[in-house]
Order: sequence, then C-alpha cells, then structure tokens
Amino acid sequence: MINRAEAVLEAVSIHKIGVKAADEDIKLSSSPIAIQDSELEDLLLKYMIDGYKEPEYYKFTFSTGDVALNPLYNFVGNVFDNEAYLHEQSVNIARHLYESSNHPNIKAGDLMVAFVKDVLIDDELVNAIAIIKSENKDAFLKLDLEGGSYQINFDDGINTDKLDKACLIFDTEREEGYKVCIIDRSNKNNDAIYWKEDFLNLAAREDNYYATTQYIQATKSFIKERLPFEEDADKRDEAEILHRSKTYLKSAETFDKEEYTKTVFGEEERQASFTNFCDDFMQEKNVQLKDNFEVSESAVRKQTKYFRSVIKLDKNFHIYAHGDKSLMEKGTDSDGKKYYKLFYETES
Repeated sequence: MINRAEAVLEAVSIHKIGVKAADEDIKLSSSPIAIQDSELEDLLLKYMIDGYKEPEYYKFTFSTGDVALNPLYNFVGNVFDNEAYLHEQSVNIARHLYESSNHPNIKAGDLMVAFVKDVLIDDELVNAIAIIKSENKDAFLKLDLEGGSYQINFDDGINTDKLDKACLIFDTEREEGYKVCIIDRSNKNNDAIYWKEDFLNLAAREDNYYATTQYIQATKSFIKERLPFEEDADKRDEAEILHRSKTYLKSAETFDKEEYTKTVFGEEERQASFTNFCDDFMQEKNVQLKDNFEVSESAVRKQTKYFRSVIKLDKNFHIYAHGDKSLMEKGTDSDGKKYYKLFYETES
C-alpha cells in the first residue's frame, strides 16, 4: 500500500526523448521546474503515485550480479544522498533512457523525473524518486465564455489518470537494490520491453508477494499443462482445484507447502504429481517456490480474480464453474448427446 497523504514534491525536471531508431535526438532542459501552486503539486503527486493500486515490488539488478554496475541504481543513489543533484542526475537518466531505446516500436515522449519526500509504504515513511515517460497525448475540450457566448477549442495534453511508462524508487533497502514498482501500459504486446529490462534492469523481489504469486502461477500451470495428460480430468476437476486453492489462500495467514498440497489436490497421486511439477516449474521458469511464507493478500486479490473455469459447450452455452464437482453431473444420453446436470438451491 502506497500512501501520499504526507508526501511533498520537492523538485521536478523534464526532458524530451526522441526516437533513436529514427535518428531523433534528445532535448534536455537547462533547469528544474519550480512548482509553487499547491493544487498543481497535488495533481502531480496524484499523477506520480496513485496509479500503483496494488504494486508488485522489484529491485535493481545487473547481469553480472553486482547491482552497483546498474546505471539507474547509481543515478538515484546520488539523488537520495543529496536531492540538490536531481536535475543533474535527471540528465543522466534521460541519456541512459535514450541509449536504451533501440527497438523500432519505441515512441518519442516527455521524461519527467521528480524527487518526493515522505511517501508511506508498508508502514515506513521514505523518500522516493518518480520517473515517468509520457508517450501519448489526449485531446481535451476547452470551453471559454466570452461576451455571453461560449467558444469551444481543444488542446493536446497529458491525462493524469493514465501512466504510459513509470516507476517509483523508494529510498529503502539500498543494499538489496531498493524497492521499485513499475507501470508499463503502452507495450502490452511485449514488442518493446526495454523499460523494465534495458532501461531499469529490474528483477522481482523474493518477498511474500513474489512467493504467493509463484505458487498461484504454478497451480494454474499444473492444471493446464500436466493434469489433463496424467489422468482423466475434465473442466470440473480444474474448477474444483482452483476453488480449493483460492479458498486456502484467502483463509490462511501462513502458507505451508505440505498443507497446501494436501488441501488443494487431495489424492496422494495428484499430490505427488504437483510436487514433481513444482520441481520442473522452478527449473524451467528459474524461480524459487518457498515451503513456508506469509500469504500476501494483495497478490491473492490480483492473481485469483481470474481463478475460474469456463466450460464451453459448442457455441450455445458457457458454464462458469467455481468448484464443488459434486454439484455437476456429466453424462451422455441414449441418443449420444453429451450433457451436464447442475444442482443448485437458489436462482438469482
């Protein structure tokens, strides 16, 4: 949870980042922007912080394993040591972003770098650096009353409810690579994932959020990739496993691998199959599945909202199954037509 109730915007610098693939240059501003209007400050803080509803935290890393070689890690560290260096380091950040922008799909945009004091995260009040690249502009209508009549004009500007690419770096856990959360909504097709990988060079933090997410992903992958091929399982079995997993994760404060496996998968053969699958999952995905950890409520909310199984029957019906296999009966009638029989108590 990120709270900006006590946050103060100390400094902001803005630069123009051209398209490197089109030989467009960068345009660097000569000085930071003075923010003297309280309403403008509040609007900027909203723009910089409020988009991270349930953030997943990352950390700076580097290919050699030495985070001190990551340019962004050093740039922001200099600012945290002395906020007077914000503009100087924002120029370095702009140049580094430009050099990292080699993919042909990358757009030009305005880069904003800001220093924010007293942001509350996880019950800790810390300073933060916001880095935002705005690639898209929206058209806004302007209504002007002149001499008793309205005039309608329009202008292009940044929608403060939409972040294209952004990150927040918090001045905590420096030796581990800081706490960082990111947004990248403009490249969902993964054609240009330079923001996270080339520019920021981030890795997932192996915290409770990470641990919870990995087990949810492993469970979904097991249902899709292993379960249908090892036994005569159908959509009812998938729905029941998903339901048990969601129920366990929502009710348990502490995750226990053995307890989870027994509760969710039931039969010993299925338990053993899931355990073996987890070993393969860790090796293939290069992740770790911990045996015990505190369940992250935010990870459960984010990941399990898609925990549902849809049984598609030709082009006529979809059954949204939420578990309890005993309430669905599958069969074939005397004419060879397949059917599902559903048992329920109330209709809404």
